[in-house]
Amino acid sequence: MLIDDLRGHLPAFLEREAKDPDRYPGENVADLFELGVIAAPLPRELGGGGVTLEEAVRLVEAIATASPSTALLAAMPMGFAAASTSAARLASGSNEQATRAQLERIAAGYAAHRFYAACNSEKGAGGSLAATRTTAHRAPGGHFLLSGEKILASSGENAAVFFSTAKIDPKDLPGAGVVELFLVDPKSAGVRILGDWDGFGMRSTESHTVRYEEAVAHEILGFPGLIEAVQPLHYWFCLFAAIPLGCVGAMLAELATPSVAATTFRMRLSEAQMRYEAARAYLHETARGWSPATCPSPAWRARVVRAKSYVSQEAIRLAADLFALGGGRHYRRAGRLARFLADSFAGTALRPPLPLALESLAADFAFDPAAD
Repeated sequence: MLIDDLRGHLPAFLEREAKDPDRYPGENVADLFELGVIAAPLPRELGGGGVTLEEAVRLVEAIATASPSTALLAAMPMGFAAASTSAARLASGSNEQATRAQLERIAAGYAAHRFYAACNSEKGAGGSLAATRTTAHRAPGGHFLLSGEKILASSGENAAVFFSTAKIDPKDLPGAGVVELFLVDPKSAGVRILGDWDGFGMRSTESHTVRYEEAVAHEILGFPGLIEAVQPLHYWFCLFAAIPLGCVGAMLAELATPSVAATTFRMRLSEAQMRYEAARAYLHETARGWSPATCPSPAWRARVVRAKSYVSQEAIRLAADLFALGGGRHYRRAGRLARFLADSFAGTALRPPLPLALESLAADFAFDPAAD
């Protein structure tokens, strides 16, 4: 199985992470391409693995036990592969043929190890698509020009393609939704990658600020109105939640080796393991509700927000508890437990920001024990 092949590479990921945790993990990314992990959500007939969301969650979590930064980087193109697959399966009418052709081009890019990186977050937007300030307009030649500033653009200059949200006037793109996803070459004119990433954790993800100044986007993903029709964001939410879980799993393994005789210490580890397993089961069960061939239901999307919020918060609390439990021998800034603690918090818990998710949960709260 793919995850078994992946686990065979994790010791090398751990070694590279320990040697230079601030360096972009290019070797890890190359290994993931070779293994087929990055392309795993693509259809089998196009070179992918046809994996389910639950399987993708398990893959990302496994990567995070060795290198959370690599896991966060991998989650971006894996989610994009799933979104592209869903777009092709849900397209209809005049969009069907073009969207399928686009999926084939994207699959060919994955086979060539082209890295599709997310460049969507914005200061002050709080994760809300409606608050997106980046704009796109159609140029005389038919292509789109993007203007605006993005933060947390994963991979930075290591990306081959950025996929970015932007607002567009429906006059320029009939049928457009609140925002569309545009594909941008990071090396094209009008794209400025600032090189300003200095995160508390996820040090090697190169998640820089990117400024679009009339930057050329060669196409949109799928078809106009894709985000509303496909609802791809919740796939990423599940992948993001898997990363702090992987951090906790790694910390539990670190503290359990070598075996500790003290009863109190072992009891606290057992309690932490139960909390970890409960959060993990919640996320995996939630992930089973996704299908690339159907638009997810409002009930499932609401559950994903709950699962993402709960699992992220519980994992961060667990990571903090385990770091404190580790005691003096682990109390080192560059120690493995310290790095996993920082990575459990950085990036993953803030995509989307927990305050936004919790506000949404409060506004939409309605308990129905019969709901899916």
